[in-house]
Amino acid sequence: MATGNSKMIPVEGAGWSRGLNNVLRGELKGWFSTRRWWKQILIWTVSVNLIFLIIAVTTPLERINMDSSLLLFNIFMGLAGPIGISIVMQSAVVGEKRAGTAAWVLSKPVSREAFILSKLIANTVGISVTMVLSQGLIAYLITALLLKVTLPVPGFLAALGIHLANILFYLTLTLLLGVLFEQSAPVIGIPMAVLFAQNILMSFFPPLAAFVPWTLAIPVSNKEFPSIAMSLMTGAHVPSFSPLYTALVAAVLFVIIGLWVFKKQEL
Repeated sequence: MATGNSKMIPVEGAGWSRGLNNVLRGELKGWFSTRRWWKQILIWTVSVNLIFLIIAVTTPLERINMDSSLLLFNIFMGLAGPIGISIVMQSAVVGEKRAGTAAWVLSKPVSREAFILSKLIANTVGISVTMVLSQGLIAYLITALLLKVTLPVPGFLAALGIHLANILFYLTLTLLLGVLFEQSAPVIGIPMAVLFAQNILMSFFPPLAAFVPWTLAIPVSNKEFPSIAMSLMTGAHVPSFSPLYTALVAAVLFVIIGLWVFKKQEL
């Protein structure tokens, strides 16, 4: 007969990684051992691919503009992704701080770095599967089966990688805001403001389009800066990868600042 102690999972790691495996396992179970993963796939399918599917089903092939159809998919990914991330992630840290769960978890042999990194890793994996990979697969099947166009797989996968980088920018920003604030409103509102402020700022200062994450997924209206994702999907020339570097560097900084602040925070 197994004893209670034999069923316990020992804490692994030391220093900053203390307890990371255990809390990460719990976070991943929250995504994939419940109905959450397929519910998220359904939500993102409606948000990202529904219009694309309707156009593919209702429009005769000879009237389909492939570039315009793919553009819709990329724009919906570029808008629904950041908005959805701020909603999904709003309670990742704030909710646990307010409920006292964070303090309870950290009273165990779990480091503060492990607590934040488990949120980052698990949500990145969950969102990559439900939002990026699944929606990319659905869009590819719509294109191949209904529109009778086979896009180059390497370019399509590279475009999905760009969408993931865009989402990581907002995911890490939301995670940082969850550390900084005690209420959900700024955690949801600030990422949305950052998203749409980029478009407004580019209208006053067009050269900014070469650097801001907006053009990872969404083209600028004057078409001088097409989205990187769209260019990779269609095999077109990519004017600049600077928005990708901006998003990745910012994401790393958001994580570093979040870890530093959370380590000094009283719960």
